[in-house]
Amino acid sequence: MELRQLEHFLAVVEEGSFTRAAARSFMVQSSLSASLLALERDLGTGLFIRGRRGAELTDAGRALLEPARAALAAADRARDAVAEVKGLLRGSVRIAAVAVPRSVDVVETIRRFRAEHPGVDVHVVPVGARDMVDLVTEGQVDFAIAPRTHRMSSALRFQPLVTTPLVVVCPAGHRLAGARDLKPGDVIDEPIIDLPRGWRARELFDGLLEEEGLQRRIGLEINDWLAVLTMVQRGTGISYGPRACIDTEMFRGIDVATIAGAPLWELGVVSRDEALRGAAGRAFLAAYLEQCRDRTREDS
Repeated sequence: MELRQLEHFLAVVEEGSFTRAAARSFMVQSSLSASLLALERDLGTGLFIRGRRGAELTDAGRALLEPARAALAAADRARDAVAEVKGLLRGSVRIAAVAVPRSVDVVETIRRFRAEHPGVDVHVVPVGARDMVDLVTEGQVDFAIAPRTHRMSSALRFQPLVTTPLVVVCPAGHRLAGARDLKPGDVIDEPIIDLPRGWRARELFDGLLEEEGLQRRIGLEINDWLAVLTMVQRGTGISYGPRACIDTEMFRGIDVATIAGAPLWELGVVSRDEALRGAAGRAFLAAYLEQCRDRTREDS
Protein backbone atom coordinates (compact mmCIF):
# COMPACT_ATOMS: atom_id res chain seq x y z
CA MET A 1 0.00 0.00 0.00
CA GLU A 2 1.41 3.38 -1.04
CA LEU A 3 0.54 6.90 0.08
CA ARG A 4 -0.27 7.98 -3.46
CA GLN A 5 -2.87 5.18 -3.66
CA LEU A 6 -4.52 6.52 -0.53
CA GLU A 7 -4.45 10.01 -2.07
CA HIS A 8 -6.19 8.65 -5.17
CA PHE A 9 -8.72 6.81 -3.00
CA LEU A 10 -9.62 9.98 -1.08
CA ALA A 11 -9.78 12.02 -4.29
CA VAL A 12 -12.47 9.70 -5.65
CA VAL A 13 -14.36 9.80 -2.35
CA GLU A 14 -14.32 13.60 -2.20
CA GLU A 15 -15.04 14.20 -5.89
CA GLY A 16 -17.63 11.45 -6.25
CA SER A 17 -16.32 10.18 -9.58
CA PHE A 18 -13.17 8.75 -11.15
CA THR A 19 -13.23 11.37 -13.91
CA ARG A 20 -13.20 14.37 -11.55
CA ALA A 21 -10.68 12.68 -9.24
CA ALA A 22 -8.31 12.10 -12.16
CA ALA A 23 -8.59 15.74 -13.22
CA ARG A 24 -7.92 16.88 -9.66
CA SER A 25 -4.86 14.62 -9.47
CA PHE A 26 -3.57 15.81 -12.89
CA MET A 27 -3.53 12.30 -14.36
CA VAL A 28 -5.46 10.32 -16.94
CA GLN A 29 -8.40 8.30 -15.65
CA SER A 30 -6.90 4.96 -16.72
CA SER A 31 -3.82 5.57 -14.54
CA LEU A 32 -5.94 6.52 -11.53
CA SER A 33 -8.14 3.42 -12.02
CA ALA A 34 -5.03 1.23 -12.24
CA SER A 35 -3.70 2.71 -9.01
CA LEU A 36 -6.94 1.95 -7.18
CA LEU A 37 -7.23 -1.55 -8.64
CA ALA A 38 -3.73 -2.26 -7.29
CA LEU A 39 -4.83 -0.97 -3.88
CA GLU A 40 -7.92 -3.21 -3.95
CA ARG A 41 -5.78 -6.24 -4.90
CA ASP A 42 -3.40 -5.43 -2.05
CA LEU A 43 -6.31 -5.23 0.43
CA GLY A 44 -8.10 -8.21 -1.06
CA THR A 45 -11.45 -6.45 -1.43
CA GLY A 46 -13.31 -3.90 -3.52
CA LEU A 47 -13.48 -0.33 -2.26
CA PHE A 48 -15.97 1.18 -4.72
CA ILE A 49 -19.19 0.28 -6.45
CA ARG A 50 -18.81 1.77 -9.91
CA GLY A 51 -22.11 2.77 -11.49
CA ARG A 52 -24.05 5.42 -13.36
CA ARG A 53 -24.31 7.56 -10.24
CA GLY A 54 -20.54 7.65 -9.89
CA ALA A 55 -18.37 5.86 -7.36
CA GLU A 56 -19.96 4.72 -4.10
CA LEU A 57 -18.04 3.24 -1.21
CA THR A 58 -18.39 -0.39 -0.22
CA ASP A 59 -18.36 -1.35 3.47
CA ALA A 60 -14.62 -1.97 3.12
CA GLY A 61 -14.19 1.46 1.51
CA ARG A 62 -16.00 3.15 4.39
CA ALA A 63 -13.77 1.27 6.84
CA LEU A 64 -10.66 2.55 5.05
CA LEU A 65 -11.79 6.18 4.94
CA GLU A 66 -10.63 7.43 8.35
CA PRO A 67 -7.38 5.38 8.47
CA ALA A 68 -6.50 6.75 5.01
CA ARG A 69 -7.04 10.33 6.16
CA ALA A 70 -5.02 9.69 9.32
CA ALA A 71 -2.14 8.12 7.35
CA LEU A 72 -1.90 11.05 4.94
CA ALA A 73 -2.12 13.57 7.78
CA ALA A 74 0.68 11.75 9.62
CA ALA A 75 2.82 11.75 6.47
CA ASP A 76 2.25 15.51 6.06
CA ARG A 77 3.29 16.11 9.67
CA ALA A 78 6.43 14.04 9.12
CA ARG A 79 7.39 16.05 6.03
CA ASP A 80 6.66 19.32 7.82
CA ALA A 81 8.81 18.29 10.79
CA VAL A 82 11.79 17.54 8.56
CA ALA A 83 11.28 20.74 6.55
CA GLU A 84 11.10 22.75 9.79
CA VAL A 85 14.48 21.38 10.92
CA LYS A 86 15.96 22.28 7.53
CA GLY A 87 14.61 25.82 7.83
CA LEU A 88 12.13 25.37 4.97
CA LEU A 89 8.40 25.97 4.88
CA ARG A 90 6.32 23.59 2.81
CA GLY A 91 3.17 21.54 3.17
CA SER A 92 -0.42 22.71 3.06
CA VAL A 93 -2.87 24.83 5.01
CA ARG A 94 -6.59 24.07 5.14
CA ILE A 95 -8.96 26.76 6.37
CA ALA A 96 -12.72 26.91 6.81
CA ALA A 97 -14.30 30.37 6.91
CA VAL A 98 -17.69 32.04 6.93
CA ALA A 99 -18.35 35.41 5.26
CA VAL A 100 -16.54 37.85 7.55
CA PRO A 101 -16.10 41.61 7.94
CA ARG A 102 -13.42 43.21 5.78
CA SER A 103 -11.27 43.88 8.84
CA VAL A 104 -10.70 40.13 9.32
CA ASP A 105 -10.92 38.97 5.69
CA VAL A 106 -8.43 36.16 5.05
CA VAL A 107 -7.93 36.92 1.34
CA GLU A 108 -5.11 39.44 1.85
CA THR A 109 -3.25 36.98 4.10
CA ILE A 110 -3.52 34.31 1.41
CA ARG A 111 -2.11 36.67 -1.23
CA ARG A 112 0.89 37.70 0.88
CA PHE A 113 1.55 34.21 2.25
CA ARG A 114 1.55 32.61 -1.20
CA ALA A 115 4.03 35.22 -2.42
CA GLU A 116 6.37 34.59 0.53
CA HIS A 117 5.94 30.80 0.71
CA PRO A 118 5.23 29.42 -2.80
CA GLY A 119 5.94 25.88 -1.54
CA VAL A 120 2.83 25.89 0.65
CA ASP A 121 -0.57 24.95 -0.77
CA VAL A 122 -3.50 26.89 0.70
CA HIS A 123 -7.01 25.40 0.61
CA VAL A 124 -10.13 27.30 1.69
CA VAL A 125 -12.75 24.66 2.42
CA PRO A 126 -16.34 25.52 1.41
CA VAL A 127 -18.58 24.46 4.29
CA GLY A 128 -21.68 25.58 6.14
CA ALA A 129 -21.18 27.42 9.43
CA ARG A 130 -22.71 24.57 11.43
CA ASP A 131 -20.03 22.09 10.26
CA MET A 132 -16.94 24.15 11.00
CA VAL A 133 -16.40 23.05 14.59
CA ASP A 134 -16.55 19.40 13.51
CA LEU A 135 -13.94 19.96 10.79
CA VAL A 136 -11.54 21.49 13.32
CA THR A 137 -12.21 18.79 15.92
CA GLU A 138 -11.62 16.00 13.38
CA GLY A 139 -8.43 17.65 12.10
CA GLN A 140 -9.74 18.12 8.54
CA VAL A 141 -8.82 21.81 8.66
CA ASP A 142 -6.00 23.59 10.48
CA PHE A 143 -8.37 26.22 11.82
CA ALA A 144 -11.68 27.90 11.13
CA ILE A 145 -12.77 31.53 11.15
CA ALA A 146 -16.17 31.01 12.70
CA PRO A 147 -18.68 32.26 15.28
CA ARG A 148 -18.41 31.12 18.88
CA THR A 149 -21.07 28.49 19.57
CA HIS A 150 -22.14 26.29 22.47
CA ARG A 151 -20.85 23.26 20.52
CA MET A 152 -17.19 24.03 21.18
CA SER A 153 -15.49 21.51 23.44
CA SER A 154 -12.71 22.13 25.91
CA ALA A 155 -10.29 20.62 23.38
CA LEU A 156 -10.70 23.64 21.12
CA ARG A 157 -9.31 27.15 21.44
CA PHE A 158 -11.31 30.26 20.51
CA GLN A 159 -9.37 33.47 19.83
CA PRO A 160 -11.90 36.33 19.49
CA LEU A 161 -11.58 38.75 16.58
CA VAL A 162 -14.92 40.57 16.36
CA THR A 163 -17.76 41.15 18.81
CA THR A 164 -20.84 42.81 17.32
CA PRO A 165 -24.58 43.04 18.14
CA LEU A 166 -27.35 41.28 16.27
CA VAL A 167 -29.39 43.70 14.15
CA VAL A 168 -32.36 43.60 11.78
CA VAL A 169 -31.51 43.97 8.08
CA CYS A 170 -34.10 45.53 5.77
CA PRO A 171 -34.40 47.25 2.38
CA ALA A 172 -33.76 50.99 2.35
CA GLY A 173 -37.08 52.78 2.66
CA HIS A 174 -38.67 49.95 4.64
CA ARG A 175 -40.76 51.03 7.61
CA LEU A 176 -38.13 49.57 9.97
CA ALA A 177 -35.09 51.07 8.19
CA GLY A 178 -32.98 53.02 10.66
CA ALA A 179 -35.22 52.22 13.64
CA ARG A 180 -33.68 52.00 17.11
CA ASP A 181 -34.31 49.53 19.94
CA LEU A 182 -36.83 47.34 18.14
CA LYS A 183 -38.60 44.66 20.13
CA PRO A 184 -39.12 41.13 18.76
CA GLY A 185 -42.84 41.83 18.36
CA ASP A 186 -42.02 44.64 15.90
CA VAL A 187 -40.71 42.18 13.31
CA ILE A 188 -42.76 39.04 13.88
CA ASP A 189 -45.31 39.83 11.15
CA GLU A 190 -42.71 40.71 8.53
CA PRO A 191 -41.56 38.22 5.84
CA ILE A 192 -38.30 37.04 7.40
CA ILE A 193 -35.44 35.49 5.42
CA ASP A 194 -33.93 33.00 7.86
CA LEU A 195 -30.53 31.44 8.17
CA PRO A 196 -30.57 27.66 8.80
CA ARG A 197 -30.69 26.08 12.23
CA GLY A 198 -27.20 25.63 13.59
CA TRP A 199 -26.03 29.09 12.50
CA ARG A 200 -25.16 31.22 15.52
CA ALA A 201 -27.13 34.28 14.32
CA ARG A 202 -30.23 32.08 13.92
CA GLU A 203 -29.77 30.73 17.47
CA LEU A 204 -29.53 34.28 18.85
CA PHE A 205 -32.60 35.48 16.93
CA ASP A 206 -34.67 32.45 17.92
CA GLY A 207 -33.65 33.04 21.53
CA LEU A 208 -34.98 36.60 21.41
CA LEU A 209 -38.37 35.39 20.18
CA GLU A 210 -38.55 32.57 22.72
CA GLU A 211 -37.90 35.02 25.56
CA GLU A 212 -41.00 36.93 24.46
CA GLY A 213 -43.05 33.77 23.95
CA LEU A 214 -43.40 34.51 20.22
CA GLN A 215 -43.79 31.88 17.53
CA ARG A 216 -43.45 32.26 13.80
CA ARG A 217 -43.66 30.28 10.60
CA ILE A 218 -40.32 29.62 8.90
CA GLY A 219 -41.14 30.37 5.27
CA LEU A 220 -37.71 30.91 3.71
CA GLU A 221 -34.24 29.66 4.72
CA ILE A 222 -31.02 30.52 2.89
CA ASN A 223 -27.75 28.72 3.63
CA ASP A 224 -25.54 31.60 2.49
CA TRP A 225 -25.07 34.98 4.17
CA LEU A 226 -24.27 36.93 1.00
CA ALA A 227 -27.36 35.46 -0.69
CA VAL A 228 -29.47 36.63 2.29
CA LEU A 229 -28.16 40.18 1.88
CA THR A 230 -28.85 40.05 -1.87
CA MET A 231 -32.46 38.99 -1.28
CA VAL A 232 -32.97 41.75 1.30
CA GLN A 233 -31.46 44.23 -1.16
CA ARG A 234 -34.01 43.13 -3.77
CA GLY A 235 -36.93 43.54 -1.39
CA THR A 236 -37.75 39.87 -0.81
CA GLY A 237 -38.05 40.41 2.94
CA ILE A 238 -36.11 41.40 6.04
CA SER A 239 -33.53 39.39 7.91
CA TYR A 240 -31.13 39.58 10.86
CA GLY A 241 -27.42 39.19 11.37
CA PRO A 242 -24.20 40.49 12.93
CA ARG A 243 -23.85 44.24 12.43
CA ALA A 244 -20.16 44.04 11.50
CA CYS A 245 -20.90 41.56 8.70
CA ILE A 246 -23.27 43.88 6.83
CA ASP A 247 -21.30 45.65 4.10
CA THR A 248 -23.49 48.58 3.09
CA GLU A 249 -20.91 49.67 0.48
CA MET A 250 -21.17 46.37 -1.35
CA PHE A 251 -24.90 45.99 -0.75
CA ARG A 252 -26.28 49.42 -1.48
CA GLY A 253 -30.00 49.73 -0.86
CA ILE A 254 -30.09 47.94 2.48
CA ASP A 255 -30.38 49.43 5.95
CA VAL A 256 -30.29 48.19 9.52
CA ALA A 257 -32.36 48.60 12.67
CA THR A 258 -31.05 48.01 16.17
CA ILE A 259 -32.67 45.61 18.63
CA ALA A 260 -33.31 46.44 22.29
CA GLY A 261 -31.04 44.26 24.45
CA ALA A 262 -29.47 42.73 21.35
CA PRO A 263 -27.31 39.65 22.02
CA LEU A 264 -23.68 39.75 20.90
CA TRP A 265 -22.31 37.64 18.07
CA GLU A 266 -18.63 36.70 18.37
CA LEU A 267 -16.32 35.75 15.54
CA GLY A 268 -12.91 34.24 16.10
CA VAL A 269 -10.32 31.64 15.20
CA VAL A 270 -11.26 28.11 16.22
CA SER A 271 -8.31 25.75 16.46
CA ARG A 272 -7.04 22.65 18.20
CA ASP A 273 -4.02 22.44 20.48
CA GLU A 274 -0.99 24.22 19.01
CA ALA A 275 1.02 21.00 18.81
CA LEU A 276 -1.47 19.44 16.39
CA ARG A 277 -0.87 21.94 13.58
CA GLY A 278 2.00 21.70 11.12
CA ALA A 279 4.63 24.39 10.60
CA ALA A 280 2.76 25.81 7.58
CA GLY A 281 -0.49 26.03 9.52
CA ARG A 282 1.19 27.78 12.44
CA ALA A 283 2.94 30.26 10.15
CA PHE A 284 -0.23 31.06 8.23
CA LEU A 285 -2.27 31.54 11.40
CA ALA A 286 0.41 33.84 12.83
CA ALA A 287 0.37 35.91 9.62
CA TYR A 288 -3.42 36.11 9.67
CA LEU A 289 -3.62 37.22 13.31
CA GLU A 290 -0.94 39.85 12.69
CA GLN A 291 -2.95 41.16 9.74
CA CYS A 292 -6.05 41.38 11.95
CA ARG A 293 -4.08 43.32 14.60
CA ASP A 294 -2.71 45.71 11.95
CA ARG A 295 -6.18 46.45 10.60
CA THR A 296 -7.53 46.99 14.10
CA ARG A 297 -4.77 49.55 14.75
CA GLU A 298 -5.54 51.26 11.42
CA ASP A 299 -9.26 51.44 12.26
CA SER A 300 -8.43 52.87 15.66
